Amino acid sequence: MSSRPAEQLPPHYRRNFTAGLIHGVFFQASAALSSIHTVFPSLVAALTPAASAVGLMATLQSIGQVIPQLYTAYIVDGMKRRKPLLLGIITFRFLSFGLLAWLVYEYGLTNPTLVLVALLTLFGAFSFLGGMGSVVYADIFARAIPARRRGRFSGSKQLLGYALAVLAGYFVKWVLGNPERFPFPTNFAIILGASAVTLSIALTGFAMIKEPPTPERRVLPQRNAIWSTAVMLFKSSRSLQWLLVVQSLIMLTMAVAPFFVVHAKQDLGIPLGTVGIYLSLQMAGAAVSNILWAWLSDHHGNRSVVAGTAFVTMLAAGLAWLTPASLGWLYGGVFILLGSAISGSSVGFANIILEMADEPTRPVCVALRNTALLPIAFAPLVVGFLARWFSYPAMFAIAAGISLLAFILGVWKLPEPRHNPDAVCSL
Repeated sequence: MSSRPAEQLPPHYRRNFTAGLIHGVFFQASAALSSIHTVFPSLVAALTPAASAVGLMATLQSIGQVIPQLYTAYIVDGMKRRKPLLLGIITFRFLSFGLLAWLVYEYGLTNPTLVLVALLTLFGAFSFLGGMGSVVYADIFARAIPARRRGRFSGSKQLLGYALAVLAGYFVKWVLGNPERFPFPTNFAIILGASAVTLSIALTGFAMIKEPPTPERRVLPQRNAIWSTAVMLFKSSRSLQWLLVVQSLIMLTMAVAPFFVVHAKQDLGIPLGTVGIYLSLQMAGAAVSNILWAWLSDHHGNRSVVAGTAFVTMLAAGLAWLTPASLGWLYGGVFILLGSAISGSSVGFANIILEMADEPTRPVCVALRNTALLPIAFAPLVVGFLARWFSYPAMFAIAAGISLLAFILGVWKLPEPRHNPDAVCSL
């Protein structure tokens, strides 16, 4: 008979776990229905022939998700209750999608410029607000879900979220694949409306959360202390420095991921229709691997998840590098591994920074980590530029080597904060 004491759970743990799942799963479904990689580019292409508009959306998303985070850390540092801020952000996004669905339906044919301007404006606004919301979200759930339960929470959320995202993909395929029944602009109005509906369910889930008390000690008493505090945290935390190094290396490897399909079509002769199969394999790899990542996170700590993610990323790049045209069927494994790497990154990096930071400095540490990684977000542009001089297999080989280095550093240099009291991000 075990003498291990029962784990002390925070108040309202079960309610917050369930409410968090509802929010996360349906938020992911909404994101799939309004994907920046599929749905929105298709809508923009129907509104204007200018490809630069699609590039502008991607830029708005990248900048919006990172730039406001340190200032958000300052704002929430003085707030006793942070849930209302995120509730307002989700509400704005919900109303934006409802408004876009109506604008597309009413003016998609008669005034496409108006719809395009509204789309870019609202997309930029909720990308910026989403960057703010990610700091608040991480802080609230770090207080609501204890460290040894975050793995199963993240894993369950992503597993169910990916499953619903797959169904959302089939819904999009059904709507866009029936132009006689759903002509433009009705088709995109229906999809955006569905995104608004799923987001309303996510909003309801988040509204059910009981926010735990916030720490009373302020870390950023003045606005001009934001950057100086961030620099102090970075200089004083060796564990944060190694975390940024490892994550940067993995992100550099992931920069070649958009070119896996290009290589398959151009060099391996894979039919265009196979791209849909690759997408399904990626989602399946992400969903199934979540079981492993969640177990590792809860039982061995998030350093093992980070190291495992680096290893899987290396395998994905290596398989893409070594698969010959005569074994094109083997190339599907690249996308299974890619999905696993993406889900591992979501679980490992999000959770390890929460354990490194103490409660007062957590928003600043989360924002600092994300802001410091901004330059790496432009790596895919560099890869596309280098493709003029290097073959895709050559770049995949380099990426595999980079992720091997990330794996070595993750194992030997990155400390596990759960078992190492010195592995902290705090003042």
